[in-house]
Amino acid sequence: MDSIDAKILKILSKNADATATSISESINLSVPAINKRIQKLKKDGMIRRFTVLTNGKHIGKPIMAFVLLVVKASNQGETFLDYVRGDDDILECFSVTGEYDYLIKVCAADMESLKNKLSQIKLHNGVVKSHTMISLLEQKFSPTILPTITD
Repeated sequence: MDSIDAKILKILSKNADATATSISESINLSVPAINKRIQKLKKDGMIRRFTVLTNGKHIGKPIMAFVLLVVKASNQGETFLDYVRGDDDILECFSVTGEYDYLIKVCAADMESLKNKLSQIKLHNGVVKSHTMISLLEQKFSPTILPTITD
């Protein structure tokens, strides 16, 4: 990746709808060259996908919670991960170090739905311990998974 690729990534990370034409105007490179570089960035795994970010409040899922989990025995780990991958209300899942095995981000319509979701997670997936934190207010959200890219 060179400095031009970094500039393209920076533009796309701020606006995934940016057209090749607008990017080419920003960095003085032809539209075909921009398209070729974007395809290469995709092929190389630098760009994994373009997606839509929704607002939980507007789609009826305003409750956001972060749940730390301990899952018993390694064979239960895959069962748990299969469950996580199949549940659309579990937005993110990370393996973590320390006292807990996983950190998940869960959305819910209301507190009753969240309670039911947490019960379902705990009862069916080898979870032996959990700690739930409910988000009061989102202070910062940066969906871009990019470190600072220098030009």
